[in-house]
Amino acid sequence: MIRTTLAALCLATPALAGEYCLIDGTERFSCTFNNGGKAVEVCDAIWDDDDIATYGFFIPGQDPELELRNEMTGMLYTKWNGMGEPFGSVSFNNADWSYTYEVWYAGEDGGINVLKQGEQIASLTCDTGSVTHDLDTLIERVETAQLSP
Repeated sequence: MIRTTLAALCLATPALAGEYCLIDGTERFSCTFNNGGKAVEVCDAIWDDDDIATYGFFIPGQDPELELRNEMTGMLYTKWNGMGEPFGSVSFNNADWSYTYEVWYAGEDGGINVLKQGEQIASLTCDTGSVTHDLDTLIERVETAQLSP
């Protein structure tokens, strides 16, 4: 009975951290949208032997709908200044820089803002309780990559 209940709970989980990121522990942000129908993960791509971060937007259990791979030296970020509620963001760009995907957190909330040539065209807010992040660690790595060529 207990095993059945645990198995049901595991199967009901909309997206598991690490579903997109290749190596456990490299996830710096993950959440679901639309009651678990979609998910996003941001990874610190340490397996790539470079200062790379990746972004995957996907339906849980399927191949990513959108994958972005950006060098940290060119990423934009917003860092918490230590006052008020914690917040932060990192931005990923597509190959021709026409679209930007800003992944953000504020306290326990998070989401994605989509910009086309600098104008916001969409905003997705993560499902309540689905945000897990260590985005501050990624922001520190981005800062370090930008300071040391």
